[in-house]
Amino acid sequence: YGVLNQRLGQTDSVAGDYSIADIAIWPWVSRFPYQQINLNEFANVKRWYLAIAAREAVRKGHGVPVKDDIPMPD
Repeated sequence: YGVLNQRLGQTDSVAGDYSIADIAIWPWVSRFPYQQINLNEFANVKRWYLAIAAREAVRKGHGVPVKDDIPMPD
């Protein structure tokens, strides 16, 4: 999370523009509750996470194959 937070402090997305890098990393970060990570400690990751979570395609795809809610930080 520290390395990702540092990178996202330099740019809006992992590779500059929204790309396959964000698509690949976001599901891993979406498991932050299981990893016992407080996203409030990583402001840049939290901003990025919430921006991607707001994308319609991400909201639709997150529920496949099992319908569940996207975890949201406090």
